[in-house]
Amino acid sequence: MSDGIVVVGASLAGLRVAEALRAGGYTGRLRLVGDEHHLPYDRPPLSKQVLTGEWETARTALTTPAKLSEAGIETVLGARAVAVDTEAVTLADGERLDYDQLVVATGAAARTWPGAAPDGRVHRLRTLADSVRLRTALADGGPLVVVGGGFIGLEVAAAACGAGLDVTVVEAAGTPLEPVLGPEIGACFTRLHRARGVRVLTGVPITSVQEAADTVAVRLADGTELAAAHVVVGIGAEPNNDWLTGLGLDDAAGVPCDARGRAGDRVWALGDVARWEQPAYGDSARHEHWTTAVDQAAVVAAAVLGRESARPPAPPYFWSMQYDVNFQLVGRPDLASSVEVLEAGEGGADRGTVFAFTDTAGRRVAVAAFHNPRRFLRLRRELQEEFTTAPSRP
Repeated sequence: MSDGIVVVGASLAGLRVAEALRAGGYTGRLRLVGDEHHLPYDRPPLSKQVLTGEWETARTALTTPAKLSEAGIETVLGARAVAVDTEAVTLADGERLDYDQLVVATGAAARTWPGAAPDGRVHRLRTLADSVRLRTALADGGPLVVVGGGFIGLEVAAAACGAGLDVTVVEAAGTPLEPVLGPEIGACFTRLHRARGVRVLTGVPITSVQEAADTVAVRLADGTELAAAHVVVGIGAEPNNDWLTGLGLDDAAGVPCDARGRAGDRVWALGDVARWEQPAYGDSARHEHWTTAVDQAAVVAAAVLGRESARPPAPPYFWSMQYDVNFQLVGRPDLASSVEVLEAGEGGADRGTVFAFTDTAGRRVAVAAFHNPRRFLRLRRELQEEFTTAPSRP
């Protein structure tokens, strides 16, 4: 009997590749393995609707037991993969799952503050359980300090501010998001949050986070001390690939793959855990984006089945909703050498501003819009056309 395909990671990426395999005509055994007890769920609402209580957790579900059964997708939940070799995946309880093809979709894990107690007042936000625990904590009120001015941190700040909490965001860079988007866009987010009453402290590193029974003390390098009821740490994430040591795929930058997700003989990877070759950009990159996971699932499923994907390649796309502002980004801002304003907001306001990112050769590599969906859609289409037709870069 064939061992079939084992997909490790009951994530958006893992579910979509399993579904695409069935839709593509695969009839063999297909197992979906996840370390959480939940069926695959949608992550973007965790820092928005779930955190605010607008959504019940059940609304995040991406599938149902009935749909999985109908598709012939077996689930192995609450089972963490701890090791792998060329024949099988080993789970934490010692069970071995033999495979003919292995698909890795284990995502990434949020970094936390060193020494933070697992169930204490210092939180991270990556899983459904994280979101529910943080929602319960925020319901108690009290000051909240957000460590890190990235997208997760800013979305949490917006949600907490909307709930009436006293919120402080601490970012070591000159502005929030400056390391990834530059100071111009970072300044827009600073003004957005300050206008809502959030205290935004920038350019000062944190020296310590010390938790007590009913409070957390956050100390900054300039001597400032912030007292909080709870702290949320949003300082990035790391790929969950340490269990792939047996295949030599535990690279800290993500599982290295070709442009179709192949990581080795009979091994594939996609989503937040994977670093794919990017022929249009001449490099390889790992993208923690919802749309990237969906796009890559179609490509991997086709490749496993020995076909070319019908889905055209697309530049990475991302969005973030904070208060009533929808920020959208497409492309690779990390490749840019400069940022310019393509369209200013009406009356000089940040809202409506559109930014273009260009590299040293003058090529547009990304576009971002601070709540200007119509203009952004046109520019996204243009960038898609350029991405599709441009020759591979050296």
